[in-house]
Amino acid sequence: MPNYYFIVNPTSGRGKGQAFGRKVEEKIREAGLSADLEYTKAPGHARELAQAAAKHFDVIVVVGGDGTLQETLNGMYGSQAALGILPVGSGNDFVRAVSIPVHLEQSFTMLLRDRRKPIDLAKMNDLIYHNGVGVGFDAWVVNTSNQVKRLRGNAIYLYAVLSTLKNFKPSPIQIEFNAQTMEQDFFLTTIANGVSLGGGFYLTPDAQTDDGLLDLCLIENMSRPSVIKNLLKVYSGKHKEDPRVHLYRAPKVRIRSHEGMAVHADGELISLNMNEIIIEVLPKAVTLIC
Repeated sequence: MPNYYFIVNPTSGRGKGQAFGRKVEEKIREAGLSADLEYTKAPGHARELAQAAAKHFDVIVVVGGDGTLQETLNGMYGSQAALGILPVGSGNDFVRAVSIPVHLEQSFTMLLRDRRKPIDLAKMNDLIYHNGVGVGFDAWVVNTSNQVKRLRGNAIYLYAVLSTLKNFKPSPIQIEFNAQTMEQDFFLTTIANGVSLGGGFYLTPDAQTDDGLLDLCLIENMSRPSVIKNLLKVYSGKHKEDPRVHLYRAPKVRIRSHEGMAVHADGELISLNMNEIIIEVLPKAVTLIC
């Protein structure tokens, strides 16, 4: 039987993580697992814990959301440890892409079943990410959603989209991939490994986590009424039928901006003023229990 190391973020899921972690402790005892469990104490702590645990444990299990998962992957990347996920986050986009249930009973059962699959990750500059990087509008949406305290789940992102839309103005970027260069005032630029971001916005609905490629969604600048009109289409992926939406696949992408650009990775705001990012796929970079 493998030995497990559980990393629990008590603040994930807008505060649900603490109680969720206690339930996980009960599950570990009931299953008789050889396991250690640690609660994170501050931003960046999950990365430190994962880096140390990867040297001694067979499976590292993230009990949290996309932010905790991103930190953990940056700590364990390059090791032989497998990854397990017991999702607690608000959006849970990535776990849907890899068919991990959001309910504890089901996700814990899947963990014990121990079926493993190698999946891709991606690297933006020096940061490992698992789901998606956003440049422009959706990064500003993340910035807005971080300030929302009373809403939960998809309502957070929907409110943040509508709120951000009031004042957002796109700035020109230069994007290079597949030996071509495009320069335009894109409304939104997404470079994804998974199919959705922001709690169910299927910006790259055809993405696969094991194909060795990144999926790009480039949306041309459009008016506010057009954005609102097409908003619901993103929930089903039908936005790709709009001629202003362009989907591509590439193993490596370079984006530049003289004015500076807002960037998020896996729903975590990286910067509101970056000048250059280089993104590349990391094929079969981690073994996932799913």
